[in-house]
Amino acid sequence: MMLRASRRTFVGGALLAPLILAGCGAATDAEAPPAITYDRDTCARCGMIISDERYAGGLVAEDGTARLFDDVGEMLQSVRESGLNGQRAWAHDWGSRDWIDATTAIFVKGDPKSTPMGTGIVAFASRDAADAYIAEQGGTAMTWEEAIAPKA
Repeated sequence: MMLRASRRTFVGGALLAPLILAGCGAATDAEAPPAITYDRDTCARCGMIISDERYAGGLVAEDGTARLFDDVGEMLQSVRESGLNGQRAWAHDWGSRDWIDATTAIFVKGDPKSTPMGTGIVAFASRDAADAYIAEQGGTAMTWEEAIAPKA
């Protein structure tokens, strides 16, 4: 017995395919933050599964491909070593968990045990939010330039 796909099945599948492919971890827009599937996607630097958006970061290339990081400190280390090379850097605001442009973020370096890979670095959209975090948790604030500067 031969099975036939109905036109409805074919059209429905054709419409779902781009949505399914969009969820595979590759950004489609170089100006948009990367898509992360938490508890499935892995860090480009250490290979660990990305499970907490408060610490995640990403680099998106001009062609829309993304490199994902489970710890924003690992993303900063990657940029420190290799530069941005036309990539756009994104981080999650620790408080709101919204994506923010990492080059305008305020980073706080605090307790290394507080982040997935022990960098102790979290990002904030505003200096006020970073200062409030420092008042409660401790740490030191850094700009993007300070965060990616070579270590002495």
